[in-house]
Amino acid sequence: MISEKKVSLLSISKVFLTIGTIGFGGGMAIIALIQDYCVEKKKWLSSDEFSHGIAFGQILGPFAVNASIFVGYRLRGLTGALVAVISFLFPSIIIVIILTYLYLRFHHIPSLQSALRGIGPVVVALILAAAYQMGRTRIRHAEPVLIIIITILLSIFLKLQIVVILFIAALYGLLKVKFIESRNK
Repeated sequence: MISEKKVSLLSISKVFLTIGTIGFGGGMAIIALIQDYCVEKKKWLSSDEFSHGIAFGQILGPFAVNASIFVGYRLRGLTGALVAVISFLFPSIIIVIILTYLYLRFHHIPSLQSALRGIGPVVVALILAAAYQMGRTRIRHAEPVLIIIITILLSIFLKLQIVVILFIAALYGLLKVKFIESRNK
């Protein structure tokens, strides 16, 4: 059950400061954290609503940032969006400044280069885990699997941009609803 109680700005800030601090791995890894906190633990949004927010966020650039804006706005309007995104970005900005300094100072050390190479596969695993987490409740029959396969093919072989793929998916959804409505009349 989704909470209809007004969420405090302090609660929003704490959650997004936490996500911004521990959220490593980029896009989908952070989306998984946002989903875990905001959908699973806090029950601020439903899984469907969160998925819709992620779809909107894909259109306009860095979607982990957009997801935090979406959640904050959904919970407390413009003020909630600002609190969420500032809280989410603040730790990253500080950490990137520190890591950039350290990298520029110590990038020539072989053990650091090895450690950075080892992080790559972990990021891929986190992305796959996030995709599974988001998809496990949605894949109940063959149609979503077919859509996933078509999306992968469009992306890899035709090299279509995400915006184009999302537009095609939205058009498919609209046509499907119209077809179902016309059959039910």
